[in-house]
Amino acid sequence: MKAADYIPSDDKGRLGWLANLDAYLVAHGLARGFSAGEIAAFTAQNGIFSGDFVASETAKAAARAAVQTKNTSLRATIKLARSYVMRLQAFPATTDADRAAARVTVPDRTPTQPDPDYMNAIPPPLLLLLFGQRGQVTGRWGPNPGDENHNGRPERVIGCEIQVARGGIPTDPSVWTALQISPQSPFVFVMPDTVPTTYAFRARYVGKNLKFGVFCDPVVCTISV
Repeated sequence: MKAADYIPSDDKGRLGWLANLDAYLVAHGLARGFSAGEIAAFTAQNGIFSGDFVASETAKAAARAAVQTKNTSLRATIKLARSYVMRLQAFPATTDADRAAARVTVPDRTPTQPDPDYMNAIPPPLLLLLFGQRGQVTGRWGPNPGDENHNGRPERVIGCEIQVARGGIPTDPSVWTALQISPQSPFVFVMPDTVPTTYAFRARYVGKNLKFGVFCDPVVCTISV
């Protein structure tokens, strides 16, 4: 293992260590084999370092103060600049060319048209059925139907179409029947049967453009009477 250096690793520690050695050499150097010239040379060199150390610390303190002063003036200047930009933006004669020249926000004059097929890109809703009550089933739909407090509709979705099929998941897609368009989760289905019956449900979002999204996987339950 490498032995620890006896000279401190930080400048402030070195300053104290060198001052102590200087004082020792002045007091005992002659008796320990050093000449008066050598001792004087060390004292002079140590004096140079001490002066440079003080100058460095003074410069650091001045730099910190300068940064603080700069930050204070920067905040004041930006605050004033924002108030001026607000006036510039609101002035009736200000043109977009003026805004560009001043390098401030230029309004987008061309509204962005939504993708007409955006509904196909939205993941289908999840469907959770609660059928503990006789004769009916309650269905929750959305991205998180297990927690209605965190189950908001996706952006640009206005509701969900619910479809039902009696007897389970049909092989013929035409058997599916539109039950309702539910604007909010949950929905309630009351079955007309007088005996326990199996039903399948599926759901798909309805967008603001009145187009449908992708169906979720069907969910099946048997409703008791």
